[in-house]
Amino acid sequence: MLPLRAAPLLAVALVLATAARAQTGGTSTVRSVAITATKVASVGITLPAGGSLALPGGLSSGVNDFSPIPFTTSWSVDPAQTARVSVVAYFEVPARALANGGAAIPTSAVLGRVPGGSPPSFASFTQASLTANGAVAGTAGGSLMLVSEPIGAANAIGERTDQLLMRIDLTGTSALPAGTYTGTLNLVAITQ
Repeated sequence: MLPLRAAPLLAVALVLATAARAQTGGTSTVRSVAITATKVASVGITLPAGGSLALPGGLSSGVNDFSPIPFTTSWSVDPAQTARVSVVAYFEVPARALANGGAAIPTSAVLGRVPGGSPPSFASFTQASLTANGAVAGTAGGSLMLVSEPIGAANAIGERTDQLLMRIDLTGTSALPAGTYTGTLNLVAITQ
C-alpha cells in the first residue's frame, strides 16, 4: 500500500509516461525529392606525341607509301542512343591536301586505309562529310571514313587502337615541282 502522499506522484508519473509513449513513433508527412543525374556521352581520339606527326620519307613519282600513323579512339556512350562510333579523317581543302606555295597535291592523290577498319583497301580522301544528328564530321570531297564501331550494351564504354596507312599516288603528276609539301589531316570521332 502506498502512502497517501505518494499516490498523486504516481498518478503524475503515469500520465507523463503515457504522454511520452504517445509521442514515440509519430511521423511527418512524406516529402519526396526527384533526383536526376546525367553522365554526358564522350568520344575522343588520341595520337602518340600529342597529335603532331610527320610522314617520314620523300615523294617520288608514282606510289609513295608511308609508315603507319597510330591513333586510339575512346568512347563512353548510351547504347540506347548510339548505334555506332565512327572515325572520319579529312582535309579542309580537297584541292590542296598538301601544298607547297602554288603547287598542291589534291585529296584524290592521297589515300588511306585502316587494317580491320574501313576501307579494307586504299581509298582516296574524296568521300562526303558524315552527318549525324546535326553534327558534321569531315569536309565534302575531302573525307575518308576509317572506323565504324558498332555499339551495344557490352561495349558502351571502350576504346580501340588502329593504324592509319597512308599513300600518296603521284602517278600522272609529272608537273609537280620539287619541294616540301605540307598539309593537315584531321581525325574526328562521331556518334551515330
